[in-house]
Amino acid sequence: MQVFFMEEANKINLWKRFLKPVEIKEDKIFLNDKWKSLSFKQKVKIVKKIRKNLGPGHGNKIILSKNLKSDKDLENLLYSNGWDIVKGKILFQYLILEVVEHICKQNKIIEQETQISVTVNEVNTLTINWIENLCRKFKIVNVVTNHTNYFRRLKERLWEEEGIVITITNNKKKALAKATIILNIDFPEEFINQYVIYEHSILINLEEDVKIRKKRFSGKIVNDYKIKLKKESCIAQSLEKEEYKSFALEDLAEIYLMHHPQEIQNIIIAN
Repeated sequence: MQVFFMEEANKINLWKRFLKPVEIKEDKIFLNDKWKSLSFKQKVKIVKKIRKNLGPGHGNKIILSKNLKSDKDLENLLYSNGWDIVKGKILFQYLILEVVEHICKQNKIIEQETQISVTVNEVNTLTINWIENLCRKFKIVNVVTNHTNYFRRLKERLWEEEGIVITITNNKKKALAKATIILNIDFPEEFINQYVIYEHSILINLEEDVKIRKKRFSGKIVNDYKIKLKKESCIAQSLEKEEYKSFALEDLAEIYLMHHPQEIQNIIIAN
C-alpha cells in the first residue's frame, strides 16, 4: 500500500495552467488551480492521466486537501479508479468513546443519569468493546439492531460478570424515543428515520452522514470530529509540518497511526 497526497497547485504559471493540468512529484499530486471550474469530461481525462502515471489505484490510499474534499466529481472518479480516499473515519471509530465523553462534557450531560442507544447491524470486536465501555458509563444502554441474536451472549456475560443490564431491541416506537445520545454505527438514513426519535437527542454518525427528517427534531447531528496533538509528541513532530498544512489533521493521523498505533495516546479531541 502506498499513500498519495492530492492538492491544488495555487501558484502556477500560465504555461503550466493550460499545458500541464496535473503534476506528480513522488507521492504528491498537484492539480491545476482551475480544477474546480473544469468540466466533468476534463476531470475524467486528468484522473486517467494520473492513473497512467501512477498505475491502477487499487490498494493505494489518497489524502485529499481540505479544498478538494468537497469535490464530489473528483471523489467519484478516484473511487471508480480503485483509490481508497482517507476520510478520518477509521480514526473516528477508534476515538469514538473519547468523542462521546467530549460531547457529554460540552452539553453538560451526566453519563450515569443518561440513556444512550447504539444503532448497529454489523458486529465486530471493536463494536463489542464500545458497547461494553458505554455500559460502564451510562445509566441505560440500548443496542438497537435487526440481529438481536448476535448480542445475546454479550448481554448475558455483562449481567453474569458485572451485573450490568443492557437492552437489545428493534422496537421502532421505543428504542430511540428517550435516548439523549444515539451512536449510529451503520444504520442508513432511510432506516433510522423509521424510528421514533427523541426530538432533542444528539446523533453521532460513524459512517454515513445521516440526517433526521422528523419535523420536530431540534437536536444535534455530529458527522465528524476535530483533534489536536500533544505538544512535542512524535505524531505532532511528524504531522505539524508546513508541507501538510493543506490537509485535515484527522486524515493524516489516521495514516500515521497505521504504523505507530501507540501514538493514539497523544491525540486529544478538540472543540
